Amino acid sequence: MKYSSIILTAAMAGLLGISPAVAEPAAPEPASVRHPFFDDCLYPQWSALTPEAAKADILAAIRLGRERQEALRRVKPDEATFDNVFGAYERMTYELERADTALHHLSSVMDNDQLRDVQESLIPELSAFGSGITADEQLWHVIKNAAAQPWVQQLSPAKQRFVRQVVDSFRDSGADLSPDKKARLAQVREELSRLMLQFNKNVLDSTKAWEWLVEDAELLKGMSPDWMARAQHEALQKGYGSAEKPAWLITLDAPSAREVIYSCDVESTRKKCWEGITTIGKREPYDNAPIVARVMELRKELAELLGFANFADMQLARRMAGSGARAMAFVDEMMQKVKPAFDAEVAELSAYISRCKGEPAEKLNPWDTSYYMRKLSKERYNFDPETLRPYQEVSHVLKGMFSIFQGLYDITIKNVPSCCPKPGETCPDGVVEVWHPEVKVFAVYDNKSGAHLGSFYMDIFPRTGKRAGAWVLPLNYGTPAHDGLPHAPHLATLAANASPATADKPALLSHYDVETLFHEFGHMMHALLGDTELMSHCGTSVAWDFVELPSQMNENWTWEPQGIATYAVHYQTGEPIPASLIEKMQQSRFFFPAHDNMSQLCIAKLDMEMHINYDAKFKGRDLDSASQQLLAPWRAPLSVAPNSLMRQLTHCITGGYAAGYYSYKWAEVLAADVFTRFQKEGVLNPATGAAYRECILSKGDSKPAAEIYRDFMHRDPNPDALLQKQGLLPPSKE
Repeated sequence: MKYSSIILTAAMAGLLGISPAVAEPAAPEPASVRHPFFDDCLYPQWSALTPEAAKADILAAIRLGRERQEALRRVKPDEATFDNVFGAYERMTYELERADTALHHLSSVMDNDQLRDVQESLIPELSAFGSGITADEQLWHVIKNAAAQPWVQQLSPAKQRFVRQVVDSFRDSGADLSPDKKARLAQVREELSRLMLQFNKNVLDSTKAWEWLVEDAELLKGMSPDWMARAQHEALQKGYGSAEKPAWLITLDAPSAREVIYSCDVESTRKKCWEGITTIGKREPYDNAPIVARVMELRKELAELLGFANFADMQLARRMAGSGARAMAFVDEMMQKVKPAFDAEVAELSAYISRCKGEPAEKLNPWDTSYYMRKLSKERYNFDPETLRPYQEVSHVLKGMFSIFQGLYDITIKNVPSCCPKPGETCPDGVVEVWHPEVKVFAVYDNKSGAHLGSFYMDIFPRTGKRAGAWVLPLNYGTPAHDGLPHAPHLATLAANASPATADKPALLSHYDVETLFHEFGHMMHALLGDTELMSHCGTSVAWDFVELPSQMNENWTWEPQGIATYAVHYQTGEPIPASLIEKMQQSRFFFPAHDNMSQLCIAKLDMEMHINYDAKFKGRDLDSASQQLLAPWRAPLSVAPNSLMRQLTHCITGGYAAGYYSYKWAEVLAADVFTRFQKEGVLNPATGAAYRECILSKGDSKPAAEIYRDFMHRDPNPDALLQKQGLLPPSKE
């Protein structure tokens, strides 16, 4: 999905946080001057995107932005039009958005000290430029005056919406504040930028700082052969062990230590890995608690400066939820609905662990819960998720995934030849450059028109210097359709950390890996199938609590037999996955669903409480104990209190989910409801897929999210759709 850059200030986020459209012609420069970070080409030349070039290009982009800002300031009231005011405003930061997005992408997939230094060094310039836009009284006067003109009412609905969004973004960014408050606002934003950068560094560095070399295979009893092979390969790569005397390296990079906690039969091994994970964002010199405290204080001050009661209200004012109170009510109501089933699941798990261990388990060990849940599920359904791996080889999964959505959306996805040149080398003509040899490139075409809709990179395996998790990042949106021509191609990247190949096997994915790829591909289709009048409305540039709908919905095809059949064949024999195995997988899908819901709701609760009630519940207190006290009523009783997840939750500190983590569950409810139409009309029905593409994927933010939703479903959302799907509430009578 699209993440806000960790080096863009909140003032820059006031520019709607989205890529502008086609740039105005730049001031002439010598022919020898190149700007690889914002060259006017579809595919970047990644080898030229060096830290030195990043700094030069971003500074050049800021200069271009200031020139356009000055030109916009000079527009006279009687000369104002949509194009020379709002169109010019949209185009003002084109190069900066493109360059900064590329830099943010590189820091996520190839993190190094040089990139970090450049990011930090650019903060003052970016802060000054960003805050200078909304602090520019003459610019605000031009925009406010133009927005009040009668011709605005004659614009298309999308352009009228954009006018309102620009005006709102200025007001929400402090354009009407006094000079002294504007100055303080700029200081707050710059300090937040530095803190967020340091928080991210601490998470990455503390993740890399912990590893455990295991030389006794008995300590890894229960781990799959594939995991053992990967861990042995990791050890050999770092010079540990040998073929004759193997060793296994466990790290905090996904999916290493977390798979141990999930699968290893040796409790001491699970415990040590759990303790390793607790060092992320805590062990000195990577302690993130002081950073979290200061971020919350500054966000509260920022919201109050802008006239909001709290940061959550500020963040959610333009989202579906509308306010922090409504989002909090959503989370609290979901928790109350789930709590009875959750308590029953905890009691069942405690009794099962007690039987397995032969001793009472009044309080659960945090390193035991996932392991025994898996063990109980395996016993109940006679199903081990690891039995799916041989049927989920990565190339088959991708081919099947592509085939599903090619059929639904009437598109064709083609592989594009690529290469990763060594220093001094170049790619042959017709071959696209990538940043790592494992990265693949694909192009998407519309079957009816033959138009090239967009291209995307896939970087799906873990490595040192790549952050954990999975995401889609739109790198650039193409020029909107005009003069009878379709829009220019979009460009995005999909990154993940799926199970890689071993020395003797190809990459065999877990079902979680497969589900993650489908999830992220939902974001990708949202980005590449966007077809809007304005680039600012394209793709994933939607209300944050709506953006996860396409991704959450995509996961369903990994559970439907018709979807599974497209990719699940044995990597050695080519035999399709047995129907009996699919049936067992489906039966186990909603095993302990209340536990899964409550785990995510607890994160949303912590996020929302910190951004609404920080002073009352957290200020001046130990972060871990305050978090534990808040969430204790909603958690299983644990033998060891866990650290606050906020120590490492980049989503809510450096990403776009600050006061917004609730939106995962919010969108999951929407997605469960939307999929009911596919279930009624056929999960591979191209007519339903065409309607979904037209009503939701193509529209981006050109209309309010609630209206877009009604266009497809012909009604408002069913708030209980998810819990009904999981069997936690009675089915709808519809």
